[in-house]
Amino acid sequence: MTTVIGLAPNERGAAAVHLGSMLARSVSDDVVVVTVVPTPWPPNPYRIDTEYLAHQEKAAAEALAVARTNIGPDLSVELVTHSARSVSSGLLDVARDRAATVVALGSSSTGLFGLVSLGGVAERLLHSADIPVTLAPRGFHTGTTNARISRITVAFGRADKDSDLLVSAASVAADIGATLRVACFAVRPMTAAAGSVDPAAEDLVVGEWATGLEGDIRQALRAGDGGAATEVDVVVGQGATWAEALTAVPWGSGEVLAVGTSSSAISRFFLGSHASKIVRNSPVPVYLWPRAVPGS
Repeated sequence: MTTVIGLAPNERGAAAVHLGSMLARSVSDDVVVVTVVPTPWPPNPYRIDTEYLAHQEKAAAEALAVARTNIGPDLSVELVTHSARSVSSGLLDVARDRAATVVALGSSSTGLFGLVSLGGVAERLLHSADIPVTLAPRGFHTGTTNARISRITVAFGRADKDSDLLVSAASVAADIGATLRVACFAVRPMTAAAGSVDPAAEDLVVGEWATGLEGDIRQALRAGDGGAATEVDVVVGQGATWAEALTAVPWGSGEVLAVGTSSSAISRFFLGSHASKIVRNSPVPVYLWPRAVPGS
């Protein structure tokens, strides 16, 4: 089993290395750290790009060497420089060749520090990937060389009621010795803040919504366990914005937020409107989980 870490020779690369190492250590995966250098297109018979390509390969080798120092000695690590027409296609080439279980990436350097931000490589990778993809918040650092996943939090909504997202996450948490938590997010409309809706009525609506979701959560877990009960904490984050709703939930070190995705005609990973907002406001690493629906 292999975790592939997509490396960039900058801040994003460091974040991806810390995330990928934590994931691999938790599930006893080997690690393949990959940096992709460009393949000239169309090919130039006069090799005028030789100097530029040599510079790229040198930078890639230096980035890989630095990455190795950030990975604990307990992991089996392979360092790979791969040539491809694009970073995303190159990462997929290596992931498929190594039968990887997950690809770990950093966030865009233009995103907000401490939050997940989908960059161009991640966006393109999600269109074609057939394995889970994880994204580290910008500047993510585990603070130690032996970090493991301590808790999996599942972002749960009505769309996840009949999927295998929660049951799969519960199984993984049990296998790796992590705790399981379910988070539901309620973004209250601005009309309530402006006073046009009675706050008590708004609280009642949110409360009934949360109660209904808790029932769905218990039902999904019972079905997955063959009727047995599974211990799980349920939290509700509320706010006037998605950022406030996610901030309202306490997050800890070693935490991963699992978000279910579906497929579309143009993308293997399709993030719905709510899932996309959750991902882009997450202060912890996000694990994008292909959401299979029973009977589909």
